[in-house]
Amino acid sequence: MRKIRVLVVDDHTVFAESLAMVINLQRDMETVGTASTCAAALESTARLQPDVVLLDVLLPDGDGIDVAQSIKATQPTTKIVILTSATEDDVLLRAIDVGASGFITKFRAIDDVIAAVRAAHAGEILIPPAMLLGLLSRLHRRQQEESTTAPLEPLTPREREVLQALARGLDNRQAARYLQISPNTLRTHLQNIMDKLNVHSKLEAVVLALKHGLIEVGK
Repeated sequence: MRKIRVLVVDDHTVFAESLAMVINLQRDMETVGTASTCAAALESTARLQPDVVLLDVLLPDGDGIDVAQSIKATQPTTKIVILTSATEDDVLLRAIDVGASGFITKFRAIDDVIAAVRAAHAGEILIPPAMLLGLLSRLHRRQQEESTTAPLEPLTPREREVLQALARGLDNRQAARYLQISPNTLRTHLQNIMDKLNVHSKLEAVVLALKHGLIEVGK
């Protein structure tokens, strides 16, 4: 089985090396490198082609979320998990906006960080459901004040129902049960949705659908 290749970006050397060591102890993942600056993160991502980047927000030479945006622009299939000690909505909204899979605070246990890597690689949304609704509501209000983008390929009513379920914070298993379909059918719908919207994660699909009014917040 091919291992999940992880790049750790954090300017706290002890934290980054400890996290890298724990990742290397997992049977299904490996650390391909560490970086401590924005410049090094961009260079390492381009050179090492990791599957998942664990990315700190505050770096010595800039903003980690700007780095995330640059990575997604050039390597859209790379999953990014924001590591943060801040939980301000503005920071988290920016992370969503640039295509991060989600975020996890540095106060969480190391097992939670490892689980986040697996979930990000699988395309899961890494935002607690209770927080997701509030962030999507703010994002929706902001998008209403901005001009709309080019039209999207139409989604079927069932595909919109799938996205609506995800916007409520349901995972794949919960969404399948809620919609009374099998998990395999749900995965097929998700793949069709991501192909139509030209995105690489469920969170990106939810955000894009929200921007274009295909789903409603809190429905």
